[in-house]
Amino acid sequence: MKPFQLNFLHIAILASFVFLGIVVSPFLTTLLLAAILVTGTYPIYNWILKKVRGHKVVASIIMSLSIGVLFSIVFILFILLLSQEAVSTYQGFDSWLRESKFNLNSFIGKLVKLSAKMGVPQIDIIPYITQSAQTFSTLLVQQSTLLLKSIVWLIINFFLLVFTMFFFYKDGKYLIARAEKMTPLPMPYGQQIFSQFRQVCLGMLYGIFFTAIVQGILGGIGLWIAGVGNPIFWGTIMGFFGMLPVGGTGIIWLPAGIYLLFISGHYLAGIFLLIWGGLIVAFVDNLIKPFLISKQTKIYPLATFIVVIGGLMVFGLKGAIIAPMVLAALLSFLNIYTAEEKPSDFTEASTKTS
Repeated sequence: MKPFQLNFLHIAILASFVFLGIVVSPFLTTLLLAAILVTGTYPIYNWILKKVRGHKVVASIIMSLSIGVLFSIVFILFILLLSQEAVSTYQGFDSWLRESKFNLNSFIGKLVKLSAKMGVPQIDIIPYITQSAQTFSTLLVQQSTLLLKSIVWLIINFFLLVFTMFFFYKDGKYLIARAEKMTPLPMPYGQQIFSQFRQVCLGMLYGIFFTAIVQGILGGIGLWIAGVGNPIFWGTIMGFFGMLPVGGTGIIWLPAGIYLLFISGHYLAGIFLLIWGGLIVAFVDNLIKPFLISKQTKIYPLATFIVVIGGLMVFGLKGAIIAPMVLAALLSFLNIYTAEEKPSDFTEASTKTS
């Protein structure tokens, strides 16, 4: 192949990768989560594969559906309990209005008399109340639309997660072998890079589950101190939601804190729960996960911590997952470069990263 033809091929491949990267980017977090779950649970898949006498399709279906059903049960249970809490809150608020015999016109009249005594110019506040009600109604409609879109998007990502895990279980080894062959590096180098990626995936998996457990425990403690009912149960649910790529533990402690602060009238408990959730429960995810990743991948803890926090701040959750993998790739490339400069160092570098 002539040089200009080879350059054209390189440009075409690069352009194709960029285009496909843009197309796949909305689902990148889900695909990475599928890869992490499959990597961490692959020993279980191998055990099931032996039980079904080597039928990869059957074993892959069992594993992917099992994980999907587990997440589905937790999510449906949370929705049912949240619906019950919403009905209970509405009934309590309606009962408070009836028992207190709250009268809006009487309240406005008292407010006007008080302002007149204080020498404040009288203003017709009815138009302002009407405008505020209209604004609130518009905002409620907009938020309802966004909530519906979020639910649809969550369902799409959930099915994509299960579907992707099925193919990763079934064809994972083949895909990795093909990727190693396509890497324009000698075979030992390609294996080193993918071995490093595997360690990062395991570190992310351990970080996700262990962090979720700690967040569930701390969240339950915060709910108990704030006086929320069933703190052990809600702490457990918080731990499950801590494993999700979107929302996390804030799905539990944020509405609970807002309810205590603005609806039930427990101001100190609401403020405490919001501070506890924002500073303690949420921060644990940024503290424990980088430590576990660095321990699994044997990457310097400070570098992992900065990369995870920086990726989270710049790109959100997607960045927190991708950034450690990019760091691992960079270190692998540096090890390869060092090995080419000093071939005797490659064995030592490979041993340290394996």
